[in-house]
Amino acid sequence: MLTAYTRSGQTLARILVNLRADLPADAVWLDLNDPTDQERLWVKEQFGQELQFIEELGEIEASARYYRDETGLHINLYFLALENGLARNVNVAFTIRNNRLFTLRTDELPEIRTFFAQAARNAGDYATPASMLLGLVAARVGIMADIYERLQKDLERVSGSIFRTNSVGMTNALEALARVEDINGKARLGLMENKRAYSNLSRTTDTTVNAETMNEVLRDVESLMNFSDFLADRTKFLMDAAMGMINIAHNKRLNVFTVLSVVLMPPTLIASIYGMNFRHMPELEWLLGYPMALLLMVTVAVGPILFLRHRGWL
Repeated sequence: MLTAYTRSGQTLARILVNLRADLPADAVWLDLNDPTDQERLWVKEQFGQELQFIEELGEIEASARYYRDETGLHINLYFLALENGLARNVNVAFTIRNNRLFTLRTDELPEIRTFFAQAARNAGDYATPASMLLGLVAARVGIMADIYERLQKDLERVSGSIFRTNSVGMTNALEALARVEDINGKARLGLMENKRAYSNLSRTTDTTVNAETMNEVLRDVESLMNFSDFLADRTKFLMDAAMGMINIAHNKRLNVFTVLSVVLMPPTLIASIYGMNFRHMPELEWLLGYPMALLLMVTVAVGPILFLRHRGWL
């Protein structure tokens, strides 16, 4: 899908491009979401812009994510996408050339809608491609801040359940903690990408970059990274606590079997002695032999229980 944005005074207009004739020559921002070969050709013919291939967006080396060539300044960033509680990073390629911004992605992102809603009301704040790029990143940081707030609430809920739940609930708590750690790790990767990208963006000579806006976004990124560290430490602590509670419950179950073996061992010994089939066993002639054996087995079974309770081991 190809979407073009044009500036008219203080507003930003959105044009969905379905035909080659729909592509405006005065577009200031071209957004390509999983474009077709035909749409890529339209952009090349109209603006002379060669776009990256989707497969190239996954490169992780810095030289492939931040570079400048004859087709412009290229910056690739990770945007966090959440689907059914699962997180994944979506690669978004930004290209700035001839006072125009090109974005290439493979997924629908809420940051695009959020930024357009802001820019449509006051396009004057986004007069350059770099300012639009910063606006998109700022929208992304705001959405990530909301995600971190929800993760913090999830951790508080899990924290309260760890110390008052059964083994089934503990399994659910571990699953929730693993989900929080997964989202936090992928979000932190995107924040690290942002910090590295700013050094490239600040050195641009063909665009105007508002240093105050960039510093504000960078401060927000730094605060989120600090909060990410806090969440990572807290998640690790809660995971250790959950595993500790699981081990305690497991040890309690093992203690039951241990106590049973200790309690039943002396009666078993007595029963085995009087179960032997020797001809000369004087107790076989006792009238009270059978009740005496039962009483003896009960006594030696209760004795260890009382001893273990007295020592506080049971």
